Amino acid sequence: MRHANLSLILIYLSCTPKAILIEQPKLVSLYFENKIKKIEKDKPETLKDKRLLMKTQVEYAFGVIVEQADRLIDDDYVGALEEYKKSYNLFNNAKKIGLSILENRYPNFNNWLNGNASIQFKKEDVQDLYWLAASYGGAISSSRGNPFEIVNLPFIGRMLHKCIEIDSEWQKGALHSAMMSFTSTRTDLSEKILRDSVDYYFKNAIKFSNGKDAGPYLTYAELIHKPFQEKNAFLDKLNYVVDMDIHKNSKYELTNLIAKSRAKWLLSKKDEYFLE
Repeated sequence: MRHANLSLILIYLSCTPKAILIEQPKLVSLYFENKIKKIEKDKPETLKDKRLLMKTQVEYAFGVIVEQADRLIDDDYVGALEEYKKSYNLFNNAKKIGLSILENRYPNFNNWLNGNASIQFKKEDVQDLYWLAASYGGAISSSRGNPFEIVNLPFIGRMLHKCIEIDSEWQKGALHSAMMSFTSTRTDLSEKILRDSVDYYFKNAIKFSNGKDAGPYLTYAELIHKPFQEKNAFLDKLNYVVDMDIHKNSKYELTNLIAKSRAKWLLSKKDEYFLE
């Protein structure tokens, strides 16, 4: 019966417009949880299966669980913390997989991560470095300020910088979008250098995606315009995301739907974010 239910869910998900699925987080969660369980049950041993499990865990944690927790935090603090903890566990599981992949390929990878070794990475390493960086970033953000996680921030920058060095245009600007988020967390930069750096990555993310990825606009609004109290620019970028034609490019359809949903939520809370 359980398998029959899963089959029905998979059929429903494949036939239902993505826009409707975004409004059904419980159904999407059930889909991701069953997908992860199935991969784990098969005991992934191939590189392809390990990559799939790591990617699925990170996507589920970021795109569904953290998103729910962010929206829940003001009304149900305890419930939100439970969701953050759930995502934190997924990020850590993904982190273990990513580390095992790269440590098996490069025995001195951990030393490299700490700046104590040199490795000649290849293009095929970029996806593993990227998803490992994403899992570290997710673990840090979902830990809610855990100092034992925050100390890992430099690892993210090291991996993303290396990825850009190897293949700057990978996944049409995904690396530069990620660098926007990482750079915004750096407390060692002056405001001008931070803004200039984020601007640089923002322009590259837009260039490589041909402006079709809503992510960079959303990231800039939330991580730059919001904390710097730039209300008009905040509204402009979020409204731009809301008005985007998400069906123009199937590659970005789902991620842009998620971005559009978050943009609408952020706009609904604009009066809480700005002093004037």
